Amino acid sequence: METKVTTLNNPLILALDVSGKEAKKVLEELSLGIDIFKIGSRLFTEVGPDCVSWVNKRDKKVFLDLKFHDIPLTVSESCRNAARMGVWGFTMHASGGSAMMRQAADAVRDESERLGVSKPYLFAVTVLTSFSDGDLNETGVSGSALDQVQRLAILAKQCGMDGVVASGNEIEPIRKVCDENFLLVVPGIRFESDGKKDDQKRTISPKEAMRLGANYLVVGRPILNQKDRQSAAQKILQEIR
Repeated sequence: METKVTTLNNPLILALDVSGKEAKKVLEELSLGIDIFKIGSRLFTEVGPDCVSWVNKRDKKVFLDLKFHDIPLTVSESCRNAARMGVWGFTMHASGGSAMMRQAADAVRDESERLGVSKPYLFAVTVLTSFSDGDLNETGVSGSALDQVQRLAILAKQCGMDGVVASGNEIEPIRKVCDENFLLVVPGIRFESDGKKDDQKRTISPKEAMRLGANYLVVGRPILNQKDRQSAAQKILQEIR
């Protein structure tokens, strides 16, 4: 008998970083137990906004992870469009600066009020989990990834973001400078026993991330690459209960 994932309102966000055909299969397999699905640039550029509808039609939530980063007007209008799609939350790069984030926050609030819908969560991406200190230094940012993440988290909160995306290594430092209501989305989730990091350089186990204060965990390959995806998802849920 197949293992069924039945936990509702859980903090697990499943990353649909797959083809459109595969995404439909994953939704069929796992929508009973996972409440939030991440749609990133890979799926969105293949399918377009239709993939958002696939998730919404199942009465699930969409975490639109397109990481907007452009001039303030372009980003704010993109955010209006995201609000119109009925997503649960979406991302932009905190490194886009205060003017971009503030204008985006204002646009989303105004558009949500105009539509009479709940405002989606705005998450600022700090430093990608594929970055090491050395990778960050190559881009001209001196200091450590930890310093940069903490700096950007403070800025994001000041600019009206609801939370940030950061690795598990930065959960405690962010909590020291941002209050408990500031949401933390943590990708780079890996089981220590597997020893697999793929292209992630700053990783953490599901249990440890939740213990340190994460609100949501983004998981992709540790579930998607398994033969029994139901069991893989259940394994993570058991760790974080």
